[in-house]
Amino acid sequence: MIISFNPSIFQSQDIKMQAVLAKVLTVLMETNIHLINFESINDIFYNENDVYIFDLNTISKIHLSARQRISLKEFLNKRNRSNITNLHKQHLIHIFVGINEKNKEIHPEGLYKIITERSKIIVENGINDWKFIRGVCQKYGSSKIKRRSIYQLIHRAIKDEIIESENCGGVGEITKVTQRWMNADRYKNIFRYKLLAIFDSDKKKQNELTRHKNKIEFFKEKKIDDAIDCDYKPTDLIIWHILYKRKIENYIPLDVLFSDIPSITQTQKDNLFAKTDEELDFIEYDENNVGIAKSQIKSRFPEMFLSGFSYRDFERRCEHHKVFEAEANEPISEIEQILLKIAKIL
Repeated sequence: MIISFNPSIFQSQDIKMQAVLAKVLTVLMETNIHLINFESINDIFYNENDVYIFDLNTISKIHLSARQRISLKEFLNKRNRSNITNLHKQHLIHIFVGINEKNKEIHPEGLYKIITERSKIIVENGINDWKFIRGVCQKYGSSKIKRRSIYQLIHRAIKDEIIESENCGGVGEITKVTQRWMNADRYKNIFRYKLLAIFDSDKKKQNELTRHKNKIEFFKEKKIDDAIDCDYKPTDLIIWHILYKRKIENYIPLDVLFSDIPSITQTQKDNLFAKTDEELDFIEYDENNVGIAKSQIKSRFPEMFLSGFSYRDFERRCEHHKVFEAEANEPISEIEQILLKIAKIL
């Protein structure tokens, strides 16, 4: 998240405003994951000679301890005040903090809530689907791909538990669980910044009409026609994603699958190799084609996402169904599309 401040709030004589700004600065310093836009507030912290002067501000003198003042000074001095790149501007949420609602400024109290509440990725299975998310974030965060810096932020947020999973217990509960968290006090008025839902398509073939029309209508807050585009739009209720492929299992590259299931027969391998990419997208893995029972598939396939294969294997597995990403101004894989959605709730 990129955060810009209206400089006038740092001159406020309101003690409550001063206190919440002190808390905001402390959290930003301690988490060190959000990006501060210094263009409008550099004069609040530094003089014309670039000497730190915020210790003289009432917020610092009254609402920060001596140790916090030292830590904040060190934090800001170490931080490159021009560290907001074009990639950050393209893919991270940018919020403006102040008290002018007409200018769509978010009150510092709202910002404090946004940066202290954990974000949630709502998934069908909080254990298995979360391994898919973790594996994807790790591989793309350690890659040499163009948007690696964005994916590194996501990977660190997951490791630091700034982003967590929420288990639904099945796709049928996605909307109920989403609604429950939207209504919860911890996400009141901020759920658009904090919630993301991801669920399987459960399609059996490429051109099959969506099986989850009612769920998509929930996120879009309107009736839809199966024939129209059912993708996420920024105007939707929250950020959401329905998988292109049938299930997360269908994203496992065959080489990884064969390596992890040594008992699979050569005939089964040959049959899978003979299938097109599209057929593999919508196949239901079972004992007949991979030689292990459904219960084992549910437990073993998610573990494969945490194994040591490269992000390039994901890219090849999704090469045939790229999507055009307007922010990136180029076609990208569905995996990157998912990651860039996660970036919106950082």
